[in-house]
Amino acid sequence: MKFTAPLLFVITITFAAGAARAEEGSESSGRQDPNAYGFGLALTIGEGMYFIHDEVYRGPVSLEIVPSFGWSWFKFDLGLSTTLESIQIAGTHVGNWNFTFRPGGRLTPPMLPLYLRVAFPLQIQRHNFDWGVMFGLGADIHLVGILGLVLEADTTLNNDLSWGSDGVPLEFRAGLSLHF
Repeated sequence: MKFTAPLLFVITITFAAGAARAEEGSESSGRQDPNAYGFGLALTIGEGMYFIHDEVYRGPVSLEIVPSFGWSWFKFDLGLSTTLESIQIAGTHVGNWNFTFRPGGRLTPPMLPLYLRVAFPLQIQRHNFDWGVMFGLGADIHLVGILGLVLEADTTLNNDLSWGSDGVPLEFRAGLSLHF
């Protein structure tokens, strides 16, 4: 099979990261688990795509600041996101400038740098007010001290819990995190 080697590589890296995280947080190392923090802050930049009527369109570049508070397994987030550009996407309003509050939470197993994110985007645009449910899968990888690297992929359902006529959004984010 073609995918056997890449799949084994991904599985090995995932378990190695989990083992490294467990060793970091052990009492014998004298260091605390960077995943078990009180306050955190992440700054990410993202771009995505929209799948609309069998076509793929580039989404606008966005910036998100996510202050968070939590414990080892669960974190409460207040994402503040804004687009940095306004682009025309297939006659819809999804590419227009907007500012979005994204309150929600993350479920973070302590042995892995991965997390599942759920947020409720409250989007303020020139054309209307919209809300939905955002689902994401991400990684917050400890780099050094309080600094981490954040990688995330998200999709958002509208307030009818469907993707609707504006297509299926898929967003990719990368940035830095601080854990206090």
